[in-house]
Amino acid sequence: MLQWMRRWSTVFSCSKLSMMIVFIISFGIRIEEKEESVWASGLSCLLYFVCDRGEICRNRLKCLDIRVIQELLKVSRRNSWAEVVHSKLICMLTNMFYQVPDEPNKTVSSTPMFLVDQVDLIGGIGFIFLEYSLANSREERRNLYLVLFDYVLHQINETCMATSVSEYTDDEIQPLATLLTLVDAPEAFYISVKLGVEGIGEILKRSVSAALTRYPNSERLNVLLEKITEKFDSIISSFTHLDKEFTHMIQITKSYQFLDDIESGVLGHSVCTKAKLAWATLHSLIHSDKIAYRHNGYTWLGDLLIAETSDDRNASIWSTIRNLQQQIAHAGVHDSSISSKLPLSISLMCGLLKSRHNFIRWGFLFVLERLLMRCKFLLDENEQQSRSSEVGLIDEDSRLEKANVVIDIMSNALSLVAQKETDRINILKMCDILFSQLCLKVLPATATPISDNILSGLIFGSSENKKVDSGECISREVNCRWDEFMDGFDSRVGYNSSTSWTCETASIAALLLRGQAVVPMQLVARVPAALFYWPLIQLASAATDDIAQGVAVGSKGRGNLPGATSDIRASLLLLLIGKCTADPAAFYDVGREEFFRELLDDTDSRVAYYSSAFLLKRMMTEEPEKYQRMLQNLIFRAQQSNNEKLLENPYLQMRGIIQLSNDLGTGL
Repeated sequence: MLQWMRRWSTVFSCSKLSMMIVFIISFGIRIEEKEESVWASGLSCLLYFVCDRGEICRNRLKCLDIRVIQELLKVSRRNSWAEVVHSKLICMLTNMFYQVPDEPNKTVSSTPMFLVDQVDLIGGIGFIFLEYSLANSREERRNLYLVLFDYVLHQINETCMATSVSEYTDDEIQPLATLLTLVDAPEAFYISVKLGVEGIGEILKRSVSAALTRYPNSERLNVLLEKITEKFDSIISSFTHLDKEFTHMIQITKSYQFLDDIESGVLGHSVCTKAKLAWATLHSLIHSDKIAYRHNGYTWLGDLLIAETSDDRNASIWSTIRNLQQQIAHAGVHDSSISSKLPLSISLMCGLLKSRHNFIRWGFLFVLERLLMRCKFLLDENEQQSRSSEVGLIDEDSRLEKANVVIDIMSNALSLVAQKETDRINILKMCDILFSQLCLKVLPATATPISDNILSGLIFGSSENKKVDSGECISREVNCRWDEFMDGFDSRVGYNSSTSWTCETASIAALLLRGQAVVPMQLVARVPAALFYWPLIQLASAATDDIAQGVAVGSKGRGNLPGATSDIRASLLLLLIGKCTADPAAFYDVGREEFFRELLDDTDSRVAYYSSAFLLKRMMTEEPEKYQRMLQNLIFRAQQSNNEKLLENPYLQMRGIIQLSNDLGTGL
């Protein structure tokens, strides 16, 4: 298709060709095209005309219909396109909400004009909120926040016009926009949208209002600030909470949580009928084909799950969250006598995993992610209340205990996923939750790039280098950076890490490999080994499956971009190595040395390299005499065959040792 577009680009004008592209993609929307490769080709054609030397040209976006970008974003979400692709689509979408003067003119304001009609074309502001709640990077959240900010201002000025009050000018809006950005309003409102937390606007207002006193029109600015924050809270509430007509049903589901109570008839026929209707409505929402219905269902279900931890005033928040963890664990038990005693909210959540549709099963992970964040929020809130009543420093044990309880909920829930999930997008989402709960980002100043010649010193037994590897970090139970284990890989195996350092990413897996994130190994110890090795094996085909789609859009984690499946598998393996080093039981669970020897044949060179390094390190520490003997034999063979490559790196060493053992008939 691109060749055809290039051929005709010399015949037609840019605007006519853009209209042709829009027509072709719009036709795909009308016929509800599902083939991903068609959309990937359409995106390639689109980028060919809106970009100049790799940069998106704003003036070339004018001819496009915003619904085209909206549909591409939906396809990107549905097929888990690369982070950089989705981010650029968000950038194009947000730019299309504004009209910028072609040439600077002193008589006309140079401020971009917000095009509210574009909001109507995409079906309302709900789509922006949905993307905002799912955004991974700060850049995406900032861009989407600006659209929401201008949408709120448009509504405020419309009200002013209707009531014959003077509108707010750009000179009045600019100081507030700057101050709200300084207090990180994009991230604050993101948390409000993601978790359904109310009152964020009021908190931001208190933070900003003090700074307005230095302005001569501070009174009017404070009035505008109050209107903005109130409007934000109101719109966010409409997105994160169900309509008022559902209030009665929500209350019923909170009051009657157990199936036995409803079916026993002790509540009365009328109450039982209403309870069954309410639960059936929730079930139909979370299993709906329409994403808007499912979102409302997830909001409702999430509120019920949180109510399990916060509505019992006679129990502490710790005990209620621990009880929730046990209930999720019991949901995986195939025993009707146990499952019938679980709250219906838990049963409905885990019931999502039984659906034959992958997008319905994805809902389980979405609800779980929101639940984990809400649990953290409740525990932090409880700690703040305790600190206000008791003078003293934060107890480190308390922090660890908070992290432990959240990790335990995650582990029990993801263990249900690992039993049967085969869809790659859902497995990638599972890994994203796993990394986000285990890893801690570090400040750029403390991030350590991959160093040189450390792993080779460890493998060859050199005593000159005193830096320890991941296994030794684990044994000390400290936060561990993995650059020690990855040392020398880029130069020896051909992996180019320099691009990773220049390409921004929100992927925790990529940050972990760069040394920009750390892992508290006490948390890794609480995670079942299956949650590391199961996705590692399930995602193995990503490197060779549909390479063209991986190169084009990074579909389903394919490609060699930061945060792609290659980074995820490498990070999973390093965490598994850490767990197996610290916990012998985990090492036996995965299949001991045989499991890691099989990984030597993996198509991902990093997986093979890390596995060989671990096997050699383990042989050095567990069987030092055997290792020395095999190494001497390997050196002798290398000298005989004049092949120094047998000793060049851990992978070739391990391969040589295995071959040597097979030739001698001794085995490993």
